[in-house]
Amino acid sequence: MRTRDLTLLSTLTITTLGLAACGGDGGESESSATWRDASTVEDGGGMDQLIEDAQAEGTFNAMGLYEDWANYGELLEAFSEKYDIEIVNDTSTGSSQDLINAVVNRQGQDNSLDYLDTGMSFAQQAAADELLAGYTPQTIDDIDEDLRSGDGTWINHLGGTIAIGCDTSRVPDCPEDFSDLLDPKYAGQVALSSDPTASEGAFMIVHAAAAANGGSFDDIEPGIEFFAELSEKGNLVPVEANAGTIETGETPIVLNWDYLLQPIADDLAEEADIDLEIHLPSDGQVASFYAASLNDDAPHPAVARLFFEFLFSDDGQNILLEGYVTPVRLDAMIEAGTVDQDALDALPGEGAVDAPQPTLEQREANQAIVDEHWAGALR
Repeated sequence: MRTRDLTLLSTLTITTLGLAACGGDGGESESSATWRDASTVEDGGGMDQLIEDAQAEGTFNAMGLYEDWANYGELLEAFSEKYDIEIVNDTSTGSSQDLINAVVNRQGQDNSLDYLDTGMSFAQQAAADELLAGYTPQTIDDIDEDLRSGDGTWINHLGGTIAIGCDTSRVPDCPEDFSDLLDPKYAGQVALSSDPTASEGAFMIVHAAAAANGGSFDDIEPGIEFFAELSEKGNLVPVEANAGTIETGETPIVLNWDYLLQPIADDLAEEADIDLEIHLPSDGQVASFYAASLNDDAPHPAVARLFFEFLFSDDGQNILLEGYVTPVRLDAMIEAGTVDQDALDALPGEGAVDAPQPTLEQREANQAIVDEHWAGALR
């Protein structure tokens, strides 16, 4: 199944942030049991009670929340400092399936996860398997119903749009659309960050290519055929692109999420004097949101719910925005005047994500097609 585009992110190990929490890791308590059953902050006694009980638990367990992924490094540090909660973030792995496996395999254990950030289809399946808690943050009215589950078990929290990144020092005339990529002048220059049979980002790129070539979310095969042609022409490089391969010139043209390309562009400009130009292809725009959810068996149920409240608050959403992603409450914050305008102006796109997104049903059907045909198409 799909994973994050980890090749574009630094490989980290387990990290611990924050001061020693008030009371340390308090473990399961009567208060914890109350919050495990709470679906809103009011159910558990209000925000002050939630903070008190979360600080008594003292620890937040997560997995795969990489520092450079949507500015999670700053988000976790801000949460830790604000509430005096210790962060235990296992970044030795980070695929959606790894997170689900951890929840399944660590049932009843203190080292299980409190929070999950996964692809939508993984969240949907985890909810069907009764692995997720139903919890509604206070800002839920700002989030469209089609961006959250009907049972309250997962909520889309951040998203972006497929883009083309291009090293202008090696490519004088950068491609702006999918159709441009077929030009013979781009021979040996175009790359994906990962395999669409294993990556959410690459999977969405195939959707975008399908839309650009007469297909649709109900007909993804033109997207596979496009990359088969790109490979046959010699334009597609069989290298998984990352910041290093862009810097060395192995992959001067890269397709990925806009919010992953932008921080790479910033780093390359500062460290290697490379100008990575980013374009949202007009002929095949596709967006996608990731899903935030809470483990129903979270070892720290109060902390988990407090993190959810922070994640969907103005503070949390603005920190995500600083990571070049589009936070799900962006429109509401713009309207309320609470958005970080500098971070908004720095987005690679033009504000809120407005490109179309495939439904869960379309994703499931298209994944089966890509899994069956991708490898053979690129031979």
